Amino acid sequence: MKYWTLAEITDKIKQDLDLEAEDFVRPAELTGLINEAIDEAEAEIHALYEDYFLSKSTISITSGTEEYDLPADIYAHKIRRLVYNNGSSVYTINRIQDWKKFEVKAIADNFATSDLYQFFLVNSTPGSPKVVIVPKARDTGPYLTLWYLRNANRLSATTDVCDIPEFINFIFQKVTVLVHEKEGNPNLGMDYQNLERERQLMVGVLAQMVPDAENEIELDTSFYEEMN
Repeated sequence: MKYWTLAEITDKIKQDLDLEAEDFVRPAELTGLINEAIDEAEAEIHALYEDYFLSKSTISITSGTEEYDLPADIYAHKIRRLVYNNGSSVYTINRIQDWKKFEVKAIADNFATSDLYQFFLVNSTPGSPKVVIVPKARDTGPYLTLWYLRNANRLSATTDVCDIPEFINFIFQKVTVLVHEKEGNPNLGMDYQNLERERQLMVGVLAQMVPDAENEIELDTSFYEEMN
């Protein structure tokens, strides 16, 4: 499967749209249009098959500290799982339900507890969302594994790679629409049709994107395991 660089994407678009000999769309603007197309493809992917961008990071906790940074590339604060593992104890850190998280935290702050860690998110500083673990960390070490959904790669340098290779034709067609909209191209109607065709192809692939072809509904038995 080919992974296209920004330079390759730019060259193909210029050739396809006869932009090599004109400056109607400047290089920085064209890069912006490419990233706009990536944004739209990314939104479709997250809506239909979130684990396409599944990633993980390790969070080192410090005794007495409750707030920890989320990864810089996390998409819309989407956490798939937060797991505690200190070598002798392994468990899922559950998200505290919205309607009781403040009371749960207040109790943990004021009374000693040996409860399992739980978490919720805060976004008090622009550009710096954090995960809050409750109660505050009781130990120190790289004990949290955060499984999360990341952003698609944005392109700025010519060697940057587009990491949506299966749907590169959607990106090409979306940029075509954006350029032709700016030009007032008379073929816009056909462009829109081609874009929707590429979108439907992408949606169809994503809807069936189960790597191992396993489509059984998973039974969550964690409640019974915790009771034991």
